Amino acid sequence: MLTVGNRIKGLSVDLDYQGQGVIKHDGYVIFVKGLLDQEEALVEITKLRKKFGEAKIIEIIKKSIDRRDDVESILGSCDMVHMTEQKQLLWQKRITEETLKKITGLDLTVEDVITDHKARHYRNKSVFHVMEDKLLKLGLYQKDFYKLVKVDSFSLADEKTNEVLKLLNDSNIIIDSKILKYVVCRTNPKGEILVTLVAKSSDFLGLEKIMNVLKTVKNIVGLTLNMMDDQTSILGSKSYTMFGENRINEPLGDIDIYLDDRSFYQINPPVIEKAYALMKAHMKDNLSIIDSYSGVGSIGFYLADKAKKVVMIESNEEAIDNANLTKSRYAYHHIDVVLGRAEEVIDQYDADILIVDPPRNGLLPEFIDKILLKEYQQIFYLSCDAKTLARDLVSLHDKYHIESVYPLKMFYQTSSLETLVFLNKKTQEN
Repeated sequence: MLTVGNRIKGLSVDLDYQGQGVIKHDGYVIFVKGLLDQEEALVEITKLRKKFGEAKIIEIIKKSIDRRDDVESILGSCDMVHMTEQKQLLWQKRITEETLKKITGLDLTVEDVITDHKARHYRNKSVFHVMEDKLLKLGLYQKDFYKLVKVDSFSLADEKTNEVLKLLNDSNIIIDSKILKYVVCRTNPKGEILVTLVAKSSDFLGLEKIMNVLKTVKNIVGLTLNMMDDQTSILGSKSYTMFGENRINEPLGDIDIYLDDRSFYQINPPVIEKAYALMKAHMKDNLSIIDSYSGVGSIGFYLADKAKKVVMIESNEEAIDNANLTKSRYAYHHIDVVLGRAEEVIDQYDADILIVDPPRNGLLPEFIDKILLKEYQQIFYLSCDAKTLARDLVSLHDKYHIESVYPLKMFYQTSSLETLVFLNKKTQEN
């Protein structure tokens, strides 16, 4: 009988929803991080439940042709870096299809993964942890341990972020790591950067020296100090501008949109633009759009030149402010920016097309109930969780036909699953 600490040899027969290898042994299903399918390995059991467990790799006996060695395989933020990019794409398409079919019970066809094939240096926002040390050192968490490891470069971040990361790590600034907790870098394709220090106090050892170092960075648009007020999230609700401005412009199609240090925006703009372009290709001219969970309005602004009316609904006030700045700059008189929870105000507006881009937990039941009372011609659903997406598709399926499902490879080297789904109002034909 298996117990924690046992070592066994096993053959991985599959990759699961999180990209973990799956070994079947003595009636148990054992999940192993970092193990590929068809690899044989010596593993050590770390957790056990009634029918399943977890294990760590001790030695790989037989390697897959899709395995590669990478120094960043120790990082939790790179949980698929040991796998070739082509293997990552095949896994994502299969897992998306299997997840949707299993939960919905529908025979859905999943298209090939949308990607720009840029597997490194694609992130326009990166968060680094301040390590417990007298000197400022920035790091990331290791994969299997709650332990930080110092990083002077991060292959998923862009060149400007890595420039600032190394500069700060080499600065030998004495700090209080109990107060300063994170450094956040947001960049754009122009090589500009907005840096945010996340701290538990507005004054701490090393702040002035960090400011002086960052002022030497070419194309830094601003430095902000964000006050950490919730242990469950990195960024707090209040930021102070230390120099420059708390704003950076992000190119989107033919315009620039405004972002600040707390703005939610897709981390891989070139790939999300491909998704937006697909939306535009799937909609007819001169229709009205509701962009719910709109954030800074990127989807609505991208589609604005093809629509007769756009209503953006967002509950975050800073996002609304940034959306209004973009609206004013480009004189979008046919766009309304609405502050409010989508679930509460959606029934006040009518449109031909509904766009939903909810958080990981998907659509609330009350929101779906209101959607089903409307007569949208199309729904564009952008999801960051395949399971909650599938759950919501079940609820929408009585009234809406699922036309297309597109996996989006937003984050190479990670197991994140992004998906774009097009739904059409059912007719007698479908």
